[in-house]
Amino acid sequence: MSTIVNVSAFTSYFPPGSLEVLTLVDFVVLYTIISVFGVIANFINIIVFVKMGPRDSVNISLLGLSISDLCFLLLTFLLSISYYPFWEDADLNFSVYDLKVLTVAWPQFYFRRVSNWITAFIMLDRCICIALPLKVKDIITPRLAKSILVLIFGIMALTVSPPYFSASYQTCWSSKTNRTTIALVYRDNSSAMEAISSAISVVFTIVTFIWAAVCTCILVVSLRTKGRLRKEMTGYIKLDHVSTRDRKIIKMVTLMSIIFIVSFTPDVVILLFMTVDSRVSPFGQYFDLFLVLNGVSEPMIAITASVNIFVYYSMSSKYREVYKRYFKIRKLCCI
Repeated sequence: MSTIVNVSAFTSYFPPGSLEVLTLVDFVVLYTIISVFGVIANFINIIVFVKMGPRDSVNISLLGLSISDLCFLLLTFLLSISYYPFWEDADLNFSVYDLKVLTVAWPQFYFRRVSNWITAFIMLDRCICIALPLKVKDIITPRLAKSILVLIFGIMALTVSPPYFSASYQTCWSSKTNRTTIALVYRDNSSAMEAISSAISVVFTIVTFIWAAVCTCILVVSLRTKGRLRKEMTGYIKLDHVSTRDRKIIKMVTLMSIIFIVSFTPDVVILLFMTVDSRVSPFGQYFDLFLVLNGVSEPMIAITASVNIFVYYSMSSKYREVYKRYFKIRKLCCI
């Protein structure tokens, strides 16, 4: 048995007109700018990591992250288009909002979770590299890295699949437009499915947060311990060089962890709201509250997926070398 839900009906939680301004600024302007830049940046990342080759597990993981971020940002761009005001005046036999839920929004959510776990895996790889430098290549091989990436993509697909079993698109008669329209139809188990999916997302997101924090702590402690040992075994001239290098690594890893945690904190808040109160959802009574929370979290997540190119270029000499060599050649070929 299925029930047609009017997702446009919700209780207003904010002053009139505020949601329209939020939608225009966040989901139209910012979404479009960030996603277009991010798509270009991650496309460059994919080219560079492919040129660097699959011989290193970190390169394979970063390639997987770039592919996931590229897909995420492409879908983000499509979401931004769905918020454009001209859809309100378009004479269509379907709701753009309804259409984007299963075709764009949930796939975007899927790639977001994939990127989370690939980031957590990269941090684990870096952690093992610092803690056990002589064994890391035996522990995390390129083949194992590829297998873990495939596993991440597969498991995350299962975690976001429940909504597809509780909703579908069907044709129905609209008395408002006096014609047949395509509507998003929810079954009686939709609330339960949504609650399960939200709970899984909360758990998985919190686990990645804890994972990132633990890996960062291990890295910082290991680097400081190794720095003290080098101080006892080497002269003060070498000490200054080693300490500077170690400080750069600590700063880089700490910055990655802070960016990850800060950018996804609003997302966790949204998931907690959705888990505690089912009315705070894309289909619930407090849709506007959900929209406002997303107006904070979504641009931050999109920015995080877009700025990795700057981290790679500034922190990796190999990335910088391949980038300059490849794009210099491409530039010469175009002249």
